Amino acid sequence: MATLPGATTPVPSAAQVFHVLTHPRRSLPSADDAAALAGAVRQHVLHRGHLLAAWSWGEGPPVLLLHGWESHAGHMAGFVSSLLRAGFSVWAMDAPGHGRSEGTATDAVDYGRAVLSAVDVMGLPHAIIGHSVGSAAALFAFSRGVTVQASVHLAGPSSMVRVLRRGCASAGLDLDATQQVLDQMAAQIGEPLAVMDLAQLQAGFRHRALILHDPEDLEMPFSESVALAQAWQGSTLEAVAQIGHRRILRTPSVIASATAFVVHQGSSV
Repeated sequence: MATLPGATTPVPSAAQVFHVLTHPRRSLPSADDAAALAGAVRQHVLHRGHLLAAWSWGEGPPVLLLHGWESHAGHMAGFVSSLLRAGFSVWAMDAPGHGRSEGTATDAVDYGRAVLSAVDVMGLPHAIIGHSVGSAAALFAFSRGVTVQASVHLAGPSSMVRVLRRGCASAGLDLDATQQVLDQMAAQIGEPLAVMDLAQLQAGFRHRALILHDPEDLEMPFSESVALAQAWQGSTLEAVAQIGHRRILRTPSVIASATAFVVHQGSSV
């Protein structure tokens, strides 16, 4: 572990930063979230030898909820009652290495492949609502053949490379160490990192999408959603102010907008 000139805090190695970026800290539902999950039917998804925890509610066309990094399905519970009232069934899952799912190391591509595994169990969803890396996982799944009638993307990234570079810069890594992290990630996913760039993700932009993001989000730059909207002809970007990166999941107007969009947007682009 090196130390920056004039600094007293050691700079982590590329291997240490890669570990942090691929090994989420596990969190479990609060009492309120657990109560919401308790009303669901417990499901399981087998993904690459690991059992992923999942839950389902209601009857009707399914909507799949995908949480963000170091989060869990309970954080998406605010959408459940609104979607049920609109006539949908709802599925939510804990991503690999998150919540009550098995596994330790994961990434946006692994999460996207987990979505493919979930679809094998639940069938094709009518819509997907994804927050942060959950949005990225949905984009990957769309590019690999998952078709939906609509999707909602809440404060998500649109480039894995940019996310990794921001993480490396925040940790103080130089260009050589940053490249090591990028190379390690490419080795982990078994594909070039370009599979998570818009040029390749666009193959999945076959439906209409709603993109919601706070321009003052301190965790995920608003520019990521701008780039996604510019690349997706059938998308609508709406700025939602003063709710940050995580409160967006608890904001009534966001939940109402997402539900209305899923209800009314079903035509192909």
